[in-house]
Amino acid sequence: MRTAYYNAVIRDSSATAILTEDERIIQVGTDEEILAEQADESVNLCGMYLMPSFADTHMHLAGMGRYLSELILNGCTLEQIGTKLRGAEVKNGWIIGRGYSENNFAEGEVLNKAFLDSISKDVPIALTRVCGHKMTVNSKVLELIGIHEDYEAEGARIYFETGAVEENAIPMVHAAEPVPDEKTLMEYIETGAAYCNKKGITIVGSDDFLSILENYKGMLNAFEKMSFQNRLTVRVNEQCEFNDVKEFSEFLDEGYTMDVGNDLFRIGPLKLITDGSMGAHTAALSKPYVNDTQSGYVCISEDDIRIFVQLANRFNMSTIAHAIGDAAVDAVLRVFDDEVLEGNPLHHGLVHCQIMRKDQVEKVIAKKLSCYIQTQFIDEDSQMMVMIPEDLREYSYPYRTLYEGTIASNGSDAPVELPDPIRGIILAETRKSIKNGIPMAPESERMSRRQAIDSFVEAGCRQLFMEDRLGRIEPGYYADFIVLDNNIDTCDLETLQKTEVQMTVMNGRTVFEK
Repeated sequence: MRTAYYNAVIRDSSATAILTEDERIIQVGTDEEILAEQADESVNLCGMYLMPSFADTHMHLAGMGRYLSELILNGCTLEQIGTKLRGAEVKNGWIIGRGYSENNFAEGEVLNKAFLDSISKDVPIALTRVCGHKMTVNSKVLELIGIHEDYEAEGARIYFETGAVEENAIPMVHAAEPVPDEKTLMEYIETGAAYCNKKGITIVGSDDFLSILENYKGMLNAFEKMSFQNRLTVRVNEQCEFNDVKEFSEFLDEGYTMDVGNDLFRIGPLKLITDGSMGAHTAALSKPYVNDTQSGYVCISEDDIRIFVQLANRFNMSTIAHAIGDAAVDAVLRVFDDEVLEGNPLHHGLVHCQIMRKDQVEKVIAKKLSCYIQTQFIDEDSQMMVMIPEDLREYSYPYRTLYEGTIASNGSDAPVELPDPIRGIILAETRKSIKNGIPMAPESERMSRRQAIDSFVEAGCRQLFMEDRLGRIEPGYYADFIVLDNNIDTCDLETLQKTEVQMTVMNGRTVFEK
């Protein structure tokens, strides 16, 4: 099918119209030139701004769909959480929610087991912190997972008195929760994808294998079926997480490695989790948090990181590592120093790039490591920087430096933050929280408007090895584009804040229209 889109302002072009045929752009030109072609449909864009669609290069697509289907606690005070829990529907015998943050509680207030037990001791209640690296559960959940005292293993901690469950212990809770069937998994994926489309996103790097299920097989099957059935409205580059090296080896033995698949669902890099989050105080720092004796902890041994990376290299598969604290970054860089080839052709990299030192930033750039940044984090994290030792703040969240020195692509880490590239662009440019106005130092790391936009477009496509067919409005490229009510390259910040996606086209079909 041929479709003409005309009367548009097109990014980086003097053209005003494009012609698509099936999933590709086949011509770019003036209104007269495009309307002279035989099109099955013509769409008048009324002078709106047409540009390539956004890429969110690190999120949890299925996890976001699940989050949107359950109890949403983002922005809630402790009192509001209690009200929501008392009115919550018990689904499959459980109450499950996500999104709470201590930043929204009054001083001295704590969400703990006792609070949840006051809601119910009979119905299991499991609430995940906004970061995804900590849960708070009630007594019933601890009973179901067989915990009657404090528990600690490598990268895993459960505190019996408070009901806090951290890092590698979280799968113990998930294993006790009701297991969604394949139909439900697909519904989660569709829900997440629809939200992305509404925000102008058609390309995602997504970590899903262990976000809901105990191993990779169920989620892999769901994605492959949806791809075969042409049900995906975002292109998924899967960031593959595994329970252990044995499971990763099994995956490789089945013939999977990076680039297996198609342009709807493709196997991407190996994903490792090396530490936790700043808000949960589980991100591994080289010195203790302010007013705390703890410095977080690394969730995986350096020897295991090396084994994973070496095995991935044998199969030409890149490794990307979640590393928020500088101590976790150190562990990853020591391995990458030995295992990454000059020029980094496989795009090995770091996810988050938050608490870093000058020497680490320099190493990342010298090694040309890929960086998966989330400028949306500035909104929440700006007020949490006071818990970070002052000498670790100077080079933290070094987004502009990384963008200018290597590939730094942007994303949301949804459902930690719901994907919103326009919000991410504003926060990258201003480096100041929209919620509370708190600035994130240093100001020198503010990105230009062009850099901020391109971190969601061209850099995203490069990061996912798709820059030869996505990220441009040119003949031969996929018809993945968005229509906005303002020119986001030139408008002022006030106008940018009001800008909305009017249409999202993916693979030549409209997947969102306002």
